[in-house]
Amino acid sequence: MKKLIACASMLCLTILLVLLYPSSTAVETSAQESVISVDASANSDIEPDTLKVKFYVENSGINLNDIKTKNDKLVNNAVNEIKKKLNQNESVKTIAFRVNSVYSYKDRVRIFQKYEVTNGFEVKLKDLSKASEIIKIAMDNGVKRVDNLNFYLENTESVCNDLMKKATTIAKNRAVTVATSVGSSLGKPKSINPYCSLNSNYVERRVYSNAMMKSVASDGAAAPEAIESIEPGTISVRANVSMTYYLK
Repeated sequence: MKKLIACASMLCLTILLVLLYPSSTAVETSAQESVISVDASANSDIEPDTLKVKFYVENSGINLNDIKTKNDKLVNNAVNEIKKKLNQNESVKTIAFRVNSVYSYKDRVRIFQKYEVTNGFEVKLKDLSKASEIIKIAMDNGVKRVDNLNFYLENTESVCNDLMKKATTIAKNRAVTVATSVGSSLGKPKSINPYCSLNSNYVERRVYSNAMMKSVASDGAAAPEAIESIEPGTISVRANVSMTYYLK
């Protein structure tokens, strides 16, 4: 009787193990899905549609209020004249106001020398042909430094979308070609990874410093009659798509 009970227990345990842990052989022999991975890119050089340029008025002296008043007057004059040339979708905004105290040292004693005051503003242009004119207006009105001419695309989404469509078509065509060559056809996409990048066009920092040094060698000196022509150049846009398809 005990033997019969033991055998029945072993049988039940065997059945339970089979139910809990299916045969590994069945998993190994199951059909594995085949996939194909491809990638493609599309490039384009696009003309920028927007320019941002930064202007700075810098002066120094002993009396802080006098320097601030002088800077404010110069900035207001420059900004008012620039605004006369701007369209509705163009703008001017303040970007900097700094006051630095300059000291010298003698016998370990700090001696006050002067204040340095900097006011900065940024102009956004949609009509890029006005760039040279705007810079000359600023220089005529006391601006001593022009920095960071940044040409860029304000709306990059439409450009990227068009290029990603092209890259996707190229990638799919490549996948079809490879699949057909091995006697298969494409199934549904398993994964799609798109990417778009832009290389903005920055003009070298202080590109006009040499010309301005001549024009502002002394307060009240006239700016050059003509500013060197500004070429916006182009912006390189690149879209890349990596895709994986099931084969059937």
